[in-house]
Amino acid sequence: MIIASSDIKERQGVMSMQRGRAITKYAVIAVACVISMLALEAALVFAKNAGNFGGDYTVIKAVEQGENEVVKVSLRVINNSGADVKNASITIASSLHFSPRPTEAWEKDQTPIKASILRFNEHKVLGPLAGTFTIPAAEYQRWGQKGSGPNFMITYQDASGAEQYERMDLAPAQ
Repeated sequence: MIIASSDIKERQGVMSMQRGRAITKYAVIAVACVISMLALEAALVFAKNAGNFGGDYTVIKAVEQGENEVVKVSLRVINNSGADVKNASITIASSLHFSPRPTEAWEKDQTPIKASILRFNEHKVLGPLAGTFTIPAAEYQRWGQKGSGPNFMITYQDASGAEQYERMDLAPAQ
């Protein structure tokens, strides 16, 4: 049997295209796997500290002071971090951006609420923590928007002695 050279070229073209499709399928699968792994890693990084501190807050009083609001709040905090926390400091950070540390001048100038001890998984109803913060009026107005609220942050040393700075999951008290 004699095969014409043009016939061989056509068959090679078909074979190349078939291989190309197979490579493309594997490439798509590989890329999807890489994206999935990256998304999982990102979720683990963001979820690492999520939910360590929950509870609720109440705005007791808010007074306009020029371009700022002086806001007195009451917090009921539940520690879900896995260990007792001593000498914690609670502040308010900007709800417009997240930063691993305070960046705005008003964030740095706050007097934090001090909690001498927050017991892990405490089920007793403890007295609330109270504090007063001076924040920009725009920040306070944002709290009134649906899905927004104060961005309470807690600084503490974990069981290994490392300093932690995390967002607290506090909801408005009912």
